[in-house]
Amino acid sequence: MRWEKIAYINTIQPEAVAGEGLNLLWSATGRRGTKTPRKERVYMEIMTAGRKSLLQKIQHTATLSIDWFAVMLAFSIPLSTSAVSVLAVLILTAWIIGGDYSRKWAVITKNPVSLALLFYLGLFFLGLLWTQNISTGLEMIEKQWKLLLFPVLLSSLVYSHRRRYVVSFLVGLTVAMLMTYLAWFNILHYGGVTPEHLTKGLFHVIYNPLLAFGFYLVCHEVLWGKWAVMRRLGLILLAACMAVDMFITEGRTGQVVFFVLLGLLFIQFFSRSKLKAVLFILLILPLTFAAGYQLSPTFQNRVDAAGQEIREFNENPNTSVGLRLLFWKNSWRIIRAHPLFGVGTGDFQSSYAEVNAELSPDMVATDNPHNQYVFILCQFGILGLLSLLTIFFAQIHQAVTCKDDWRRIRIAFPVFFLTIMLAESYLVIYETGFFFALFSAVLFARPGKSAESSAAPGEEQ
Repeated sequence: MRWEKIAYINTIQPEAVAGEGLNLLWSATGRRGTKTPRKERVYMEIMTAGRKSLLQKIQHTATLSIDWFAVMLAFSIPLSTSAVSVLAVLILTAWIIGGDYSRKWAVITKNPVSLALLFYLGLFFLGLLWTQNISTGLEMIEKQWKLLLFPVLLSSLVYSHRRRYVVSFLVGLTVAMLMTYLAWFNILHYGGVTPEHLTKGLFHVIYNPLLAFGFYLVCHEVLWGKWAVMRRLGLILLAACMAVDMFITEGRTGQVVFFVLLGLLFIQFFSRSKLKAVLFILLILPLTFAAGYQLSPTFQNRVDAAGQEIREFNENPNTSVGLRLLFWKNSWRIIRAHPLFGVGTGDFQSSYAEVNAELSPDMVATDNPHNQYVFILCQFGILGLLSLLTIFFAQIHQAVTCKDDWRRIRIAFPVFFLTIMLAESYLVIYETGFFFALFSAVLFARPGKSAESSAAPGEEQ
């Protein structure tokens, strides 16, 4: 308020500042009735007011831009890694320009999820103390930068715009889904995409888990959102398309978490009748699996291949599932040798190479065991595993204690990540790392004193 009044005075010519102008400045500075300030001081405050106002406008614009950058980031995560990179840099730049660091720091340090994540990230710096390969350790720290976007977004996103970010993600995911259907109908051809392989390269590792969470979000709107009949029917159609797409694409991790989230939906919908929830899980989940297995050759082949690769692991570990089992088996040797603090930030790759040369010399070595829990145990031991689990414990605790209609999604989010991290180091993977940072900020931000009260996803504008 003080500088708004001074900025108004700045529109008056300096030589004309007298009488009412000085009284306005007097009121703005709160010194009416006291000794008159010297003319030089008054003139200096008037002359600097315009510059301060311009700086404030720049900071305000930068802060507002983060909101829209976050919307575009949510849209881009299922579609383009290049767009995600550019938008992440723009968000960080705008956050720095926006200033207001004391408020931002207060928001970051008062949020339990943020504190847990900062402790987790701090281990990567602390782990340099007992790692031998410092350069590899620094590279590993560099890979964590996407998680740092969480405290940045936490202190910048508009609490009442949570629905906007979620809808933007679903729109981007729908575009990605439509591309897979166009490929399925042999209309779209690019980058090795065919009717038998509907995603580019290994993108199904990322796409299917995101599709599973998108399916959960749409079903959540169908069950609890307050929509007109036609819009609800549109959402049901979208959920059905997502479910079919889940079985015609190849991501097994996404397919597993799809069933986990479907079971969670039944538990949440029948929260007052556990028996009904159990009955629906025992009935609907096997029927859905059987239907997918019988109707989708892709799903059937992926299920059969997984079973065969597990059975033949001892004779032929050089398969998709077999390599993962081998990575975990060899990594367990590292964990047993360094149970408390691991091998440090940068020594997993060299340690695994040594174990691999001894136990499976004919197999390829790896820098990623394709399991977030195994990876963090190798790097930081039990301390690392506890720090990782603390992040999700803080999320679940906040989900349980916040009594609004977002609590179901807040529970589903950590369940989602705790499941998919069994099959891949998804906090290290580029797109899912940003997805974690963005949605953690969206779901686990706390309203400030001036924020609107929490609204249900189906009600919020």
